[in-house]
Amino acid sequence: MRNREEFGRYLLLKKLSEDPLGETFRAGVTGTEGLEQVVLLRVFNGRRLDGEALWRRVSERGGVHKALKSPNIGSGVGFGEVRNVPYAAYEYISGKNLESLLIQASNTNSPIPADHALLIAERVALALSAAAETRAGDERIVHGFAVPHLVMISNEGETRVLGFEVAPGLAEQAGGFGRDITRYLAPELVAGGKADRSDDVFTLGAILFELLACKPLPEAGADGYGPLISAAQVAYDGTPLPPAIASLLTKSLAPRGERLADAGAWHKALSQRMAEGGQAATIFNLAFFMHNLFREDIEAESREIERERAMPTAAAAGAAGAAAAAATAASAKGRKEPAAAAAAGTAPAAAAAAERKGPSRAVLAALAAVLVLVLAGAGWWALRGRLGAGPAEAEPVAEALPAPVEPAPAVPEGPTPEEIQTQLAAMIDSRSEEMAEQLRDQYDQRIRDLQRQLEQAEAEAARREQERLAARQRAEEAAAAAETEPEKQTAGGAPPAARAKPPGDDGADPRSGAGTALTAAGPGSVTDAASQVPGGGAAAQPAAEPPKPEPAEPKKAEPPKPQPAEPKTRRGDLVGLTAGVEPPQLVSDPYVRYPAMAKKLAKQADVEVRVLVDENGRVREAELVNEKRAGFGFDDAALDAARSARYKAAKKDGVEVKMYVNLTIRFRL
Repeated sequence: MRNREEFGRYLLLKKLSEDPLGETFRAGVTGTEGLEQVVLLRVFNGRRLDGEALWRRVSERGGVHKALKSPNIGSGVGFGEVRNVPYAAYEYISGKNLESLLIQASNTNSPIPADHALLIAERVALALSAAAETRAGDERIVHGFAVPHLVMISNEGETRVLGFEVAPGLAEQAGGFGRDITRYLAPELVAGGKADRSDDVFTLGAILFELLACKPLPEAGADGYGPLISAAQVAYDGTPLPPAIASLLTKSLAPRGERLADAGAWHKALSQRMAEGGQAATIFNLAFFMHNLFREDIEAESREIERERAMPTAAAAGAAGAAAAAATAASAKGRKEPAAAAAAGTAPAAAAAAERKGPSRAVLAALAAVLVLVLAGAGWWALRGRLGAGPAEAEPVAEALPAPVEPAPAVPEGPTPEEIQTQLAAMIDSRSEEMAEQLRDQYDQRIRDLQRQLEQAEAEAARREQERLAARQRAEEAAAAAETEPEKQTAGGAPPAARAKPPGDDGADPRSGAGTALTAAGPGSVTDAASQVPGGGAAAQPAAEPPKPEPAEPKKAEPPKPQPAEPKTRRGDLVGLTAGVEPPQLVSDPYVRYPAMAKKLAKQADVEVRVLVDENGRVREAELVNEKRAGFGFDDAALDAARSARYKAAKKDGVEVKMYVNLTIRFRL
């Protein structure tokens, strides 16, 4: 199908994608006044699809299309068939289907962060579980065919599931699709079995596996999917799948009877694991990821939609032509009163339509009214010339002349359609710049917060290092003091106990046993005062000679205490460029997008970026080195490019570590 073709009542504006299920278009619903609504049109005309059989199976499911109301389900506006080709139309979603997102992430080497992957899977499960709580007739609505081709991710980070109307018919033809589709479907369904509520659980597991691993789910081996899940890694950071997520995938991809019961149980299990794991998944962050991945497509789509809104349609042109023809015929027959009444009636109708449809249609309606009046006046003048105006005829004709001209002052004055379109384009550009500025401000704040946390961590590490060095120095001093203690005991002559005693010390030295010579005399010990007075009654006795102190045995030196071992480098430690450190080596050039404005103005620049390369060789942080900005979009493009670079991780003592390095992004035409 080509653009600008008609498909039933829809005007095909642009083909957005094509896959085994069919084609997706941006289409318009046209009316007498132009393009009334822009829709996302999903046409199920895949080469392997039997459209007639599909329509017979799902033709009665129009109620499903209208019954589903959920933020995570596409809002239906039309469902039917054209020449036995079924279609479903939804309110327009600016974005990409999940299959396109997975392909773009793989082609640009931009793995989807784990929190984004979990958020997308959680929202798909939420949509399926919300549908299961809705009834169409006597049955609950079960999808059973929620492949990535029927999941839309909007540019605002929202997830919408499509295709509830045709899913049962697609499931019946599942065996006819290729591996691009069947790898997401339960094996029992592909083999021709009857659909089951747990089929959605298998699809959710296959989608989550591909989002995390950035590669499609392989075919199961002889032992099932268990070994594949155990060996899988998160592509974004190269780490193994978290045990809780691996367990959920194992239960999702198991045979029927061993799987979780339905999408509601799966959603509850995933939500619990996300809460326990502390994943900070937000729609805002997913929107930022989408804008980085599809920046040029998003900008082009905005311009295209604005042009399409101002595009005239055949219906509108036909209506204007019919009005002009009617006015001309009325004037040619000399019916001045009906022509004037028609002209007077046209202006309010046009004004009312313009008020409903916006400024552009108001201007066009006013111009149409003026055209009708001019044509009516021209007809009257032609009739007057043919009949020949006499004195008697001139007066009544002159009185009738103001009738068709009278509504002219009601024509609203204002800007031309071109000026209005220019103003709209300027407002849209201004809004886009405002949103981009808000995104930059929020991410700059996040980067500053992370930098502050890093500085605090570095300060804490430095403090611990100082404490370790101080403890080591104290241990060395204690060991040295222990070695010199015996020398101090033998070189001083008298033992330390012979020195002045502090208050309360009895002078006893447990090493020499000579403390008794230093104690004060007591009763019955040596003499008392009376024995030294002549005639005191007791014979004088010579004082006992104090025993000689025995030499103190030298104390053996204690062996030095073992010094604490140097802390070993751990994987993922943050290091600086010191001796023994191998800095990161760039192994894949970053993807550099030349800014459109700079390219148009033939500008060039060199932007230096400081990046944090983690232990897996991936860029975790990126910030501009110079305070002076290059402008023209170079700074943002350089940061995006730096984040896409891949390195061989830095090493210290043979262990992979984190390290900051500078990277210069050169923009050359």
